[in-house]
Amino acid sequence: MASGSMSPRVNLLRERAAIHGNISHIDEVIGQAQMTRSALGSQRVLFGDVQGKVKQLGDRFPEIRGLIGAIRRKRSKDTLILSAVIAACTLFLVIYWLSK
Repeated sequence: MASGSMSPRVNLLRERAAIHGNISHIDEVIGQAQMTRSALGSQRVLFGDVQGKVKQLGDRFPEIRGLIGAIRRKRSKDTLILSAVIAACTLFLVIYWLSK
């Protein structure tokens, strides 16, 4: 009879250990997320500084300003093309799905 009453206790202890392990894992994941957030924040500051310096160079040298403008136009064109390809693929996927 004593062994029968110990079984629920053992099960509860196992469950408690499993919950504790999960909580430890969650704490590790939250710590990694906080470190990632901090790294992204420092990168944002760094890229903001670089962008400011590039803008200053563009203001000083018209050739660089023209080059930056060409890069922006190319990037805008690439974004439009990529958007059109994604839209076409999505449309074909919907048509295929509806035809079945």
